[in-house]
Amino acid sequence: MTASSSSATERAAGRARRSIVLPALLIGVPLAAAILAALYSEPLRQTKAHEYVKNPVECVEVVMFCVALGALGTKLLRHRAESRAARLELLPAWDGKPVAVTAAAALLSKLDSVPARLQHSGLVRRVHAVLDFLCRRGSAHELDDHLRDLADADALALETSYSLVRFITWAIPILGFLGTVLGITGAISGVTPEVLEKSLSTVTDGLAMAFDTTALALGLTMLTMFLTFLVDRAEQNVVEAVDRYTHRQLAHRFERAGGAAGDVAEMVRHNSSALLKTTEQLVKRQAEVWGKAMEEADRRRASVEQVQMEKLTAALDQALQRTLQTHAQRLTALEHESLAHCTAFLERMTSVAEAVEQTGQAQQLALVQVAERIAEQAEALVRLQEGERHLLRLHEALNQNLAAVTAAGTFEQALHSLTAAVHLLTARSGASAGSASVRPGKVA
Repeated sequence: MTASSSSATERAAGRARRSIVLPALLIGVPLAAAILAALYSEPLRQTKAHEYVKNPVECVEVVMFCVALGALGTKLLRHRAESRAARLELLPAWDGKPVAVTAAAALLSKLDSVPARLQHSGLVRRVHAVLDFLCRRGSAHELDDHLRDLADADALALETSYSLVRFITWAIPILGFLGTVLGITGAISGVTPEVLEKSLSTVTDGLAMAFDTTALALGLTMLTMFLTFLVDRAEQNVVEAVDRYTHRQLAHRFERAGGAAGDVAEMVRHNSSALLKTTEQLVKRQAEVWGKAMEEADRRRASVEQVQMEKLTAALDQALQRTLQTHAQRLTALEHESLAHCTAFLERMTSVAEAVEQTGQAQQLALVQVAERIAEQAEALVRLQEGERHLLRLHEALNQNLAAVTAAGTFEQALHSLTAAVHLLTARSGASAGSASVRPGKVA
């Protein structure tokens, strides 16, 4: 790149930097103030949108987003002018025949007829720079290099013009994270166990407000990046249109002197084409040699892998057979051991069953004897009940006799009769008690 093209690049980049910051601030700051004032006004104060501008960090995010919108809006306005200029036909139609370089001065003077609002457009500046280069040099040599330098300068200027927007796109998420950190710090700074037990909502509300800053920052960043992509794509299209126009109308429009330099260039082109053909042939031959070598290596590798696979299969087969034999022997031994254990267990269970059966028979005989003795005691109790009833009847008879004796006055005779009855009752009750005492003794 020549010194003139380098200086042109620097001027274009500096012009782009100076021209985008001030309009962005002039548009973005009032727009942000209007948005914040609207969100803090009474109609919108009760809406959900107001929740996202309570934090000062969120207000700063809104301001930076509006500045980015101002920068993109400025670039859109300029893009309209560039688009109109790109559709202009600044130069007269070219019939395809090269013209003298001296015709560049006449073409340069015709650029003064372009409207003033389009004088600073990219296409006009590009064509003016090319014609000025031809007028000053008086020759079309190095014109291609100069065209490339101008295209690179415009591309660099376009890339540099987005530095403010890129900085804002980077800074908004950082501010969101900073606001979240500050919000979390403020929410948990005065938290104590008593506060958590009484009112947990105070902490959660503070955390929710803290995360709102990050949510707002991410949303604004995504919107900014999307708008930046659209604007950048539109401007790239204009720059490509300018490149195509200058290449079509100016790259081959002017004559280029021959001479020794032309002969040398022709010889270099011829040698280069011959070298390219030779290189292509060498590359093809080398590719064929490499292909054959790779095929041979693949065949050898396949054969070696086949042999290795067969050996591995045989080894695995032998190992599996040995493993199966070992498992079969272990299973046989386990079956014998389990059979012996089951036989011993069955024998023990049989002896236990016989012992249980013998014990059951003995207990059954003892229960039969107990039942017989209980039956005998029941019969004795029945006889006692009968004696008691007989005694009651005798008692009633004695009462009747006593009443009769008292009425007849024969008291002594009644007394003898009562004594005889008492002796009789005593004898019978003694006999019953003796039989009852004898039978329980037998049962015991």
